[in-house]
Amino acid sequence: MLSVASVSSAGGAANYFAKDDYYVGDGPAELSEWGGKGSEALGLSGPVTKEDFERVLDGKLPDGTVVNGNENRRAGIDLTFSMPKSASLMAQLGGDKRVLLAQDHAVKATMAYLEKHFAEARDYSRNPNGEAVRTGKLLYALFQHDTSRKLDPQNHTHAVIAAMTQDKAGNWKALWNGEIWKNNSVLGSIYNAALRTNLDKLGYRTELTGKHGQFEIKGVSREVIDAFSQRRLDILATAEKLGRSARDTEFLRGVTRSTRDPKLNPDDKQALRLEWAKRAEGLGFDAKAMVEQARLRAIDGREAPLGNVERVRTAIASIQETAKLYTRPADELTTNGLQRAALTPTQLRSELATASAVRVLGERETSWTKGELVKTALDLGIEGVTAEGVEARMEALLEKRQMLPGKSGRLDGAIEQYTTPEHAAIERATLANVAAGRGASAAMIAAGDAPGRLRAVAGEHDLNAEQIAAGTLALSSDDRTVVIQGVAGAGKTTLISAIASVAREEGRAVIGLAFANKMVNDLRNETELRASNGEQAKGEIEAKTVSSFVNQHLKGALHGRGPTFEASRAALQGKILVLDESSLVANKPMNDLLTIANRLGVEKLVLIGDKAQLQPIEAGKSFALIQADNPALARLDTSLRQRTDHMKEAAGLARAGRFRESFASLGDKLVEAGNDHLEVAAQTWLDLSPEDREGTAIYSSGRDARATLNRMIQDGLRAEGAIKGEGLEVDTLRPAHATREELRFAGTYAKGQLLEVMRHKAPGGLSRGRYDVEGVDEKGRVLLRDENGRLKRFDPSRIDPADKRDALRLSERTRETIHEGDKVRWTEKDDARKLMKSEEAKILGIKDGVVSVENRHGETVELKPNDKMLERLGLAYAINMHQAQGDTRDMAIGEMHSSARHLSNQRLALVMMTRVRDDITIVTNDKDRLLAQIGRNPGDKTSALETLGEKKIESSRSDPAADRFNPRIPDHLKVGEASPDRLPSVDRESLRAVPQIDLPERNIERTR
Repeated sequence: MLSVASVSSAGGAANYFAKDDYYVGDGPAELSEWGGKGSEALGLSGPVTKEDFERVLDGKLPDGTVVNGNENRRAGIDLTFSMPKSASLMAQLGGDKRVLLAQDHAVKATMAYLEKHFAEARDYSRNPNGEAVRTGKLLYALFQHDTSRKLDPQNHTHAVIAAMTQDKAGNWKALWNGEIWKNNSVLGSIYNAALRTNLDKLGYRTELTGKHGQFEIKGVSREVIDAFSQRRLDILATAEKLGRSARDTEFLRGVTRSTRDPKLNPDDKQALRLEWAKRAEGLGFDAKAMVEQARLRAIDGREAPLGNVERVRTAIASIQETAKLYTRPADELTTNGLQRAALTPTQLRSELATASAVRVLGERETSWTKGELVKTALDLGIEGVTAEGVEARMEALLEKRQMLPGKSGRLDGAIEQYTTPEHAAIERATLANVAAGRGASAAMIAAGDAPGRLRAVAGEHDLNAEQIAAGTLALSSDDRTVVIQGVAGAGKTTLISAIASVAREEGRAVIGLAFANKMVNDLRNETELRASNGEQAKGEIEAKTVSSFVNQHLKGALHGRGPTFEASRAALQGKILVLDESSLVANKPMNDLLTIANRLGVEKLVLIGDKAQLQPIEAGKSFALIQADNPALARLDTSLRQRTDHMKEAAGLARAGRFRESFASLGDKLVEAGNDHLEVAAQTWLDLSPEDREGTAIYSSGRDARATLNRMIQDGLRAEGAIKGEGLEVDTLRPAHATREELRFAGTYAKGQLLEVMRHKAPGGLSRGRYDVEGVDEKGRVLLRDENGRLKRFDPSRIDPADKRDALRLSERTRETIHEGDKVRWTEKDDARKLMKSEEAKILGIKDGVVSVENRHGETVELKPNDKMLERLGLAYAINMHQAQGDTRDMAIGEMHSSARHLSNQRLALVMMTRVRDDITIVTNDKDRLLAQIGRNPGDKTSALETLGEKKIESSRSDPAADRFNPRIPDHLKVGEASPDRLPSVDRESLRAVPQIDLPERNIERTR
């Protein structure tokens, strides 16, 4: 494990780290030593003296020069590399000094990587604010310690980096440490992988236990680890009290820093070791025996007699595992066929890990940093894979153009982002599809007639000038694809109703599309069809999810002829497609949608959304990309949602990207509650009247924090009698959020999970159905139990990496208690009973295990004990921001934590601030830290073409300088009448690599 902290005081650090009697032991190397190329340049080597250390942290060079004399400067950074508890026990209870050498080598390898990639200074030659340039030189000191703050055995190494670096010209400058902080999890994964590899060579067997490649030595039980982890247990207890999960590594690091005890330093280490030995004896734990077993398994074999049975078994197992490695399915990103035989097992494993990392990252993003790729590859836990091996394979992929370097805008020319040809091909095809639709679809009505027609169907729903202009573009443009960029609350649903009503009068039907089921239902239920006299017309617009629509029509569109093509073309003839919340649609489905529209002759495809709000979960930001390519575009920049002056101000500042001012404008509605912030957020809602509760949403993007809020509110409602009864405990399922590639690794699966196989002829030879995960065997096979109780062994490594079907779904089992009166939300859908994913329902009663619920339409539905929809519900008092986008509330209470690095960003803050009409209260642990976190994290996704320098995509929160209404397309950009053979498409090689059609969202049938 790696933790990072600032060193504020040079003198304090010198007293703490470099005092003579801090460590008493017999380690394999010096107990302190200088490191880094900066140390070499200054002639510092060997043990660290207190005087030299304090001088360096004060920024003083040997010649007396002071580097960065700013009185507010930080003295340095402390990186603490902590061995797994089991490894510390082998070193201290088992007496294995080799483990200490393994730690030393792992730390130095990690620091060498840090120095090469993340040591930076600021250069002011072309920018008055300075810009980062790599120096490749650090000055740091290493200190070995052997106990935790609770005096348990805990070997760890402090690498204290001085806040100075030497640039390429030999000048000493202040260290710019932004990349070190940003990549602390990358460095943690590199350290864990290096140490694990070193321990494997010593004969220890290891297993992954957590994020960032964290592991333990097999054979050391959880009981033993916990008994020697008093400090860890204290931290977990603190986290539990705050409603955070043990899986939330970033949060645990914050707790570790903020709950430190004064360092104890007992005089008698011998007595301490005797106490450890007694504790181990009481647990029946024999560390020395485990050390001896590891020596017998050691790969050099010098200590193991040839006839040793254990060694023979190990050798046979190793041969079998290696043979399995070389016969894995062919992978376009690795060496294949007979050529694999020329690779060592470590080389092949490095290739496989790198290929898998590209696919894991590529499912969520179009581009990534070298550090992100290295971390992802290492965290897969493949034996022997190190950062050096992954980087070497990455360079080979770059040479073969199977990975593409981004365009560097840095002064030092360093490449920051990488992408793949496949991602670039999809984005190019998307833009080509938009271009092919220019001038390819006749206007429905004349531009001069459109304003009057729109006002006529709007009736009492007055349309403003922006809405009229946008509707005019949609109805009168001769382009097939039309874009309407609208801020949250701009009246997009009212506009859709008006466009659909005019289109209906012209004999065209509108099909509404959206990313998620709830948004589809909102489109269907909230869009009104009206006649020119303003009266409500009969019927409603058809609405579907993007995935189900694409699944229905893409195959025919790609065929270009034949029965499937003709059926889809007939079904879509004269149709207008309106895609709502377009910012949530990823690159692949957006290109599929455009391909369908062009090849099947859809009359119009209207993309409506806000590029500043939440972006897709999967790779790309297609809506923003399309806007960057000069489409037919109209803008809705005026929000009609906020009704109070202070919310108009707060939302307006947020839209302008001024989040610090936006939050400050809330005054006492921005509540700092420290460690009790979840409890305060819950109580704030409970203090409302029943009427106000109905109109007040609770926003929390963190899954664990949201679960805690739901429990706290449920407890409060029970206490006041608002919900009744003893309650019913039900087993529920929540997504494990594993990518397709991660499902190829046994380490993704854990006992207690549920694996659903949703296709016939599924990967790995499994039959369609549900399987309980029982664990993983010694050969890396997942043990599954089917619905008839039969045990099956499933080898996920045999899944073809080219298989892009979403055929497997992995879920985690949880327990939920529901009461009469509880508000719940569905996590799946059942069309027949109108129980729709993400929609709310109310528990009307519970009797003899039968749960009566009221769906959104006011209908009562009974769920019997074996009804699978009972697995697909959760308490709905607090919701996440993806559920909030598209939703409107009178009031809201938002929860944000400063340490939730990926959840406290500008896009989430924007959605939170713009959902609300009248009032919002935001509760946080620390105002200043939260605002600093939001300020440095825009929450943006990547674009392959932007990475390659082919496109510039506006990243600001708002774009007021853009044309507000652009109905005309310059003639030189238009193309003639489009025909299927002229329409752009990804070439066949690229198309082969593009993910295949997504499954439509699953409909769970009622259990008979």
